[in-house]
Amino acid sequence: MIEKQRHITEMYELNHIHDKSTAKGFDYENNLYEKVMSPQMFKNQTTADYLSYMQKCSVWMINSVCFVRNFFDYGVDKYYDRHTN
Repeated sequence: MIEKQRHITEMYELNHIHDKSTAKGFDYENNLYEKVMSPQMFKNQTTADYLSYMQKCSVWMINSVCFVRNFFDYGVDKYYDRHTN
């Protein structure tokens, strides 16, 4: 997510056109809070909107920490996400 935002969209897609990950990880960018929290939390529209906003913040925090795993690997960009989760 961070790597995609720091590049021009067309250049990112051109550079990653052949990236096909065979490993399937958990899709936490779209349904992190739906799997973790009770469905009762999402019945109120105001609370659901707030949680969707907080989910974006949580996903950003998770992705911003991913570069720590690549920090000492000089062969890759520190924002390169080679891990499934």
